[in-house]
Amino acid sequence: MRSPLNWPLIGQRILKISQNSPIIIYPPFKLTIRYRILAYAHSSLGAASLCLLVLASGSLLASLKRIGSLPVQAAEAKPLLVGAASSLSEPLQALAPSFAAAQKVPVPTFYFAASGLLQQQIQTGAPIDVFVSASEKQMDRLEKAGLLVAGSRRVIASNQLVLVVPYRSPLHSLRFKGLDSMAIRRIAIGDSSVPAGNYGRQTLAYYGLSEAVKTKLVPMGSVRAVANAVAAGHVDAGIVYKSDARNVPNLRIVAGAPEASHAPIRYSAAVITASRQAKLASTYLGSLTTAQASQQFRRYGLLPLPAAAKR
Repeated sequence: MRSPLNWPLIGQRILKISQNSPIIIYPPFKLTIRYRILAYAHSSLGAASLCLLVLASGSLLASLKRIGSLPVQAAEAKPLLVGAASSLSEPLQALAPSFAAAQKVPVPTFYFAASGLLQQQIQTGAPIDVFVSASEKQMDRLEKAGLLVAGSRRVIASNQLVLVVPYRSPLHSLRFKGLDSMAIRRIAIGDSSVPAGNYGRQTLAYYGLSEAVKTKLVPMGSVRAVANAVAAGHVDAGIVYKSDARNVPNLRIVAGAPEASHAPIRYSAAVITASRQAKLASTYLGSLTTAQASQQFRRYGLLPLPAAAKR
């Protein structure tokens, strides 16, 4: 009789195979590497373990053969799992290699999604080490639930809210006040789990447009999904962060939301209490407030906050 497969060890080795390539995890923990892998996390005797089902383009046997050939010692290296707002994907991935090199650890693994969704998954036991939210509301809830390491929370950056249209759209003179026009039929906006969507609805209320445009709104699961929908021409306009407008092709910024029209946009980060690498996670947070980090945030359209403004 063949001995049963050790799935947690196999999971570690699969992660090791993909270490040299950026990994982005999307719900429900799907990894994009050489093989398509469906992964989910669960607790066993109080410890999170990763179970994976390999849906390889080649045979399962060939996949496991390669995994089995890796040295066990190399497979034991565990990258930090960082759950972050989707609007931070470019700067965080750009900063990751230098952090890994400086600390002599694997490059962090990133899970980019809506901040509200990340909050919910942390509350249900997702094995995230560091959470970076686009709104302090999600952080407040986790802190109240005792899920943040005391003293680790800090604000690392800010952003601006803008109105965008497809680059070749004739609506280049559109402004927020004009969203109730008959010419505007569909407006993409983040759903209630997306901070940018909540900021956007606050801005619509500021202009007295909430009721007038209610039937035009197309809620989406992330601010990046909103930006992509506008760029593809699936909607007439959308409300996104300025950083998304800069990093997604085929978008034109036609208006900026006044700061007074919505709550302050603050990217807040903290270490999760369930992290098994709390010390390394804290070091990672510190790397997000360096001059190098500020440079990358600016490069991708975010606004680093002055030291006095950081919590």
